[in-house]
Amino acid sequence: MINRMRWMSALLPLAALLACDKPAAPVARPDGVPVTTVTVASRSVPLRARYPGIVTSPRSINLVARVRGFLLKQGVPDGAVTRPGDVAYRIDPRQYQAAVLAAEGQLAAATAQRNYAKTERDRNEPLVKQDAISQQTFDDLVTKYESAQAQVEVAQADLIEARLNLEYCTVVAPFAGALGPSQFFEGAVVGEANSMTLNTLVQLDPIWVEFSPSSKQWPRYQELLAKGPVTVQIQTDGPMPAKATGRIVFTDNQVSTATSTLMLRAEFANPSAAFRPGAYASVTVDIGDLGQAMVVPERAAFARLSDIFLWRVKADGTVESVSIAPIKVEDGELAFTGKLEVGDRIVVDGIQRLKAGSKVIDKSADPAAPAPQSSAPGAAK
Repeated sequence: MINRMRWMSALLPLAALLACDKPAAPVARPDGVPVTTVTVASRSVPLRARYPGIVTSPRSINLVARVRGFLLKQGVPDGAVTRPGDVAYRIDPRQYQAAVLAAEGQLAAATAQRNYAKTERDRNEPLVKQDAISQQTFDDLVTKYESAQAQVEVAQADLIEARLNLEYCTVVAPFAGALGPSQFFEGAVVGEANSMTLNTLVQLDPIWVEFSPSSKQWPRYQELLAKGPVTVQIQTDGPMPAKATGRIVFTDNQVSTATSTLMLRAEFANPSAAFRPGAYASVTVDIGDLGQAMVVPERAAFARLSDIFLWRVKADGTVESVSIAPIKVEDGELAFTGKLEVGDRIVVDGIQRLKAGSKVIDKSADPAAPAPQSSAPGAAK
């Protein structure tokens, strides 16, 4: 019994070695290149024109100190949005309040002198008719009255000016807008030649974008504007672009001789202040329709030298490259003309692994099958 166990133990390593030498089962290879496809569709293709634009503000003003004095308070923080009538800055008003009181006193004194001169003139007017006083004496009384009336008017003007200067101590925002950085702060003396501008106020809503189509396109725009408002799409660059819709509200009255372009201006709402004056934006305008055209996803196309091709799947499951003439690319979709028909199957993913005559396995109808990686520009013949 013990000898039998020893014999079996000796055979185990040999059996394991023989098992390792057994050939592995062959790996099944696909009988084609896995791809995804779409069918060529046809639809009406709008004609859109894109232009670089610059965002501008309808109103941008400097808030200035119109009287000299100490800056007491800034009523609206830098960068904040104001409402019409908000007090942005307040200048020490005490000297101007005193000036108003002085002007009111001068007006009261001038008014009293005028009233007395009028009484004297009126009292002596019957006497001159009775030759009780000379005409020269009466003329002197009339002159005194008229002079006193003139002094009243001068005093009234001085009072108006004093009250205006007092009002100028309060710098208000005339419209809704955003403040920039303050140039002076509380305690500074402002209102002198080099300290007039306190801040800048810029309107943000609504706001404008200006763009300049070629002058050759103006007849088309003129035709569109004659039919009604022309809408535009505005979008900033970057990973988080701001978007808005506006309408053309202004066309320049002359073409730029330097660029042969005509400036157009569109207005659009900007309630969140996402657009700021001075920013560059892309402006898109629908200027017509190209009619019916064949369309496929843009990623289905590849370049070979200077030509553009698509891989068409033939009835036998192989592919052939077909040259096309692109019309336009927009939102990932390619409109084109060429020797294709609506309903033809076109490879959109996996084109980098294809060559003419390659057999393909269409995974488009198999939701469980993993989609091939998106193709890179260019493909092998």
